[in-house]
Amino acid sequence: MPWNSPQGSKDDDPWGQKSSNQGPPDLDEVFRKLGKKFGGIFGSGGSRGSEGPKKPYLWLALIAVIAIWGVYDRFGFYTVQQAERGVELRFGKYSQTTTAGLNWHLPFPIERVEIVNIDEVREVTNKTSMLTQDENIVEVALEAQYKIKNAEDYLFNLRDPDMTVKDAMESAVREIVGKSTIDFVLFEGRGQISSVTRELLQGIMDEYGSGIYIQKVNLEKSLPPDPVKAAFSDAIKSREDYDRYIKEAEAYANSILPQARGEAARLLQEADAYRDRVIANSEGEAKRFLKLLGEYEKAPEVTRERLYLEAVESVYANSNKLLMDVEGGNNLIYLPLDQLVRQRSMMGDPSIVQDRLSPEVGMNNSQSGLNRSGRGRGTR
Repeated sequence: MPWNSPQGSKDDDPWGQKSSNQGPPDLDEVFRKLGKKFGGIFGSGGSRGSEGPKKPYLWLALIAVIAIWGVYDRFGFYTVQQAERGVELRFGKYSQTTTAGLNWHLPFPIERVEIVNIDEVREVTNKTSMLTQDENIVEVALEAQYKIKNAEDYLFNLRDPDMTVKDAMESAVREIVGKSTIDFVLFEGRGQISSVTRELLQGIMDEYGSGIYIQKVNLEKSLPPDPVKAAFSDAIKSREDYDRYIKEAEAYANSILPQARGEAARLLQEADAYRDRVIANSEGEAKRFLKLLGEYEKAPEVTRERLYLEAVESVYANSNKLLMDVEGGNNLIYLPLDQLVRQRSMMGDPSIVQDRLSPEVGMNNSQSGLNRSGRGRGTR
């Protein structure tokens, strides 16, 4: 017998005591009672005493919510990759950080999850004009590359992380450029500016508690303003020409110096050889003269005669001679002294020729020494 039967007793009322022989409850009646109770919210099914089944709005709504949760949130299950971190929020407040693997959270709006990739390299660029120490304006373009080292700090301590990195990078590079000259910024100081900017930027990010690690800061370009770019281009060209001339001079010096050193070494070797040769000749002449002096002391007349004959032989051997056959007389030897003197004068030193042609030269000047001693002989 159904619960709402008019003939039912009190024991058959589902809200009263049940009899021992009562069967399972009628679900339609349960849904109808609940529909009447919450009719103001889910709609009224008619008068209190109306009959017929009513739609179970509450259960339908509950099933719909569960279905939506399963479709859009997979019943709270989520997967975190190895390079990611999951930041769980409970009613908008930080709850915990989950690591790689399968995790679960309560349905929205109770809990939600923010997935953050901590291995991704993010880039921020900035281009601005700055004033140098020597009161010149320079345009600087920078690029910062950073990664996330703390996911919850990155999400909650900064409203706009990229804009914060950009502004902090500009502040850091302004501090460096403001203490540097225009030549340092444009030429030799580019690498140093990048490294110092990275250190200053990392310090600012740590003070903010940003959870950001600055990997690298690149000074992509540093140029003068457009109105003075032509003048700076001329200055740069002059600087390049200056460097080129220095390199060419160094290359020329590197090619000339080894040659000059080799020539100097050769001259030194020739000088040493000449010195050794002169010393050897002098020593040989001295030894020969000493030996000749010994022979002269033993036989002066014979030695003078031999020296004279050797001198004449040397003169005749090195000169042109003309022999004429005279009938009935001895042969006549003609010595062309005038031609010899003229020929040697054209070659250089005529005095040497005259000395060699002198009848007394055969004595090699030792004859004159002997004559001065009073022991010489007359001219033949």
